[in-house]
Amino acid sequence: MNMEGPGGALHGMRFLGSSIAAGFRGAVTIMAFTDSGWMRQFRLSKRIIFLSCAVLMALTFGSTMTLLNLVRGQYYLTRMQYLERENRAMTSLLQGQAEQLSTLKLEMIKLKEFEESLRQVSGLSVRSEPQEKESDRAGGEFNSLRRRP
Repeated sequence: MNMEGPGGALHGMRFLGSSIAAGFRGAVTIMAFTDSGWMRQFRLSKRIIFLSCAVLMALTFGSTMTLLNLVRGQYYLTRMQYLERENRAMTSLLQGQAEQLSTLKLEMIKLKEFEESLRQVSGLSVRSEPQEKESDRAGGEFNSLRRRP
């Protein structure tokens, strides 16, 4: 094991940094040939090539993220539209049930009046108010339907 200490690690980092920087020095020669036989020669700096690759990668990453956000947004929009349709359907169903409930309440009132008139005609005693309220507390108006006179 080589125990160089803190100075050795710093030297190693400097060496790594200088070797990376050295890799970006210089130029790359690109030779292009045309159909007519002419040759064109281009020299590009390695730094320019590296920066171009970095910009291309950043643009690719940004475009990918934008595309993913677009797909996610489209999914949420479709889901929201579905939930709104379902909400409208449930609202109309609930309104229909509320109308049925009000109709049933009116029918209950009519049936109670009819029961009272039948009791009067048959000579049975008319129910007193406290009994009705106790039956309402015990199970509501629907419990009174089950009771037989």
